[in-house]
Amino acid sequence: MARSTRLRDRRKAEGPVKSDAEQLAALYIKARSALVQAGRALHDYVGSPLTAAGVHLQLLRMDLPAARVQIDETLRILEQALDRVRSLSQDLCPSPAYRGGLKQALLLLADQYSSSGCHIDVDYSATVAVPAEIAAAVHETVEAVVEKAVSQGASNATITARGGGSLVVRITDDGRKSAQGRARSITATLARQQGLKFEADTGNGTIVIRYAVRRTPRG
Repeated sequence: MARSTRLRDRRKAEGPVKSDAEQLAALYIKARSALVQAGRALHDYVGSPLTAAGVHLQLLRMDLPAARVQIDETLRILEQALDRVRSLSQDLCPSPAYRGGLKQALLLLADQYSSSGCHIDVDYSATVAVPAEIAAAVHETVEAVVEKAVSQGASNATITARGGGSLVVRITDDGRKSAQGRARSITATLARQQGLKFEADTGNGTIVIRYAVRRTPRG
């Protein structure tokens, strides 16, 4: 009896037990976060010094015209290395939200799907600033929702983003309406694991994604 009481107390202290899907989602997010940090480190601690070295070489070429051929060859090798670093950094941080922000990422998403026969309107008037990681999470979630809508025959979709103190993103489409299904359930799980609220109204095909910006208390 005492043992079962201790087990209950320990489980209560640990909080609710996560499902297998939630645990997998948490592992995925943790792994992706590590890759993003690696990409940023590659950009900041390798790419930036290489760029600075290239500038110094260009200045040196002006001062030493006799060494122009050798310096040009070194610059060519350096530029190849920089291209590789940029490519690897983008592979590790694939979301365009990291580079251009959420609005530009959503506009790019609309352009990408225009060739698939689905017209997407983006109405972005949100003024709230969200962390890059959250912007990437929102973009990933919206992309998954749009992909599902297109697979259900949607030819038109609308993405609206509103909010000054918090971010609210709505996605509506004219695709076939059905139960959420496994794909939408996975999308919702990933979104919630990243601090987003995910609400689905399968009756009218509206998805709502919310993020409440955490305010730091003033000292």
